[in-house]
Amino acid sequence: MVISLSARNFGDTRDLFKFDLVRHIMKSLPDLKGFTFVPMLTGTEGNGHRKNAGKHNLDQAYRSGKAGSQNQDLREHLTRLQEIDNDIEYINGISTYFQNETILIDIPGKQRFTNPDRDTYFRSVFNKFPKNSLIFIDPDTGLKTEGPDNKHLLYSEIKAVLNRMDTSSILMVYQHFPKGKHEAFIRDATRELEKWTGFYPSVITDTEMVFFILTKNQKLQTRLNDVIACYADTYPALQCMDCNG
Repeated sequence: MVISLSARNFGDTRDLFKFDLVRHIMKSLPDLKGFTFVPMLTGTEGNGHRKNAGKHNLDQAYRSGKAGSQNQDLREHLTRLQEIDNDIEYINGISTYFQNETILIDIPGKQRFTNPDRDTYFRSVFNKFPKNSLIFIDPDTGLKTEGPDNKHLLYSEIKAVLNRMDTSSILMVYQHFPKGKHEAFIRDATRELEKWTGFYPSVITDTEMVFFILTKNQKLQTRLNDVIACYADTYPALQCMDCNG
């Protein structure tokens, strides 16, 4: 499942990291039947928005060793998608990439997401909840305990997703780093996730973002830890950790 996108970020270095990591997990864990990508589309980007040229120069990302940049096919695909300003078209373009990789992708929840209707939105997603899937939730900003806007995902919503997951599935959550020390933030967030869900996440991070990855299956989590450790070894800027206990 993926949640919330901004047109100024389409095809940038963060998407390069996100979708290459998804590809790596799917290819490394062939028992997973599919990738479930739920775009929490806010549609708030106005006309004339400016894209960050530095974050969209994927050739420069390759030269500087950014996460995901060794994936030439994805770099070229995202570079083409940078010309798109419509979020639905962009999501369809991401779907095409995974289809070309022979990865089964499902995209429920393409309707617009608004904060007052978040319960209705998630109920619509749960109507066709996947099994044996990598579920990726990608808020604009990240997790929040209470009082969210449309850029946030609540810990209670993570709990609801995990409660509906089967033991063969994996939940992956995006978080943009807030101001402050990254290690302290990761420590606090993992404790909050454990409090809400009963499970500790595995973590992979660079200097801008962190992914929390959970499963209810201890054997699967052990395999997952090996998979993300292998990925982190590929890029010097990455760090991964098992936060179990």
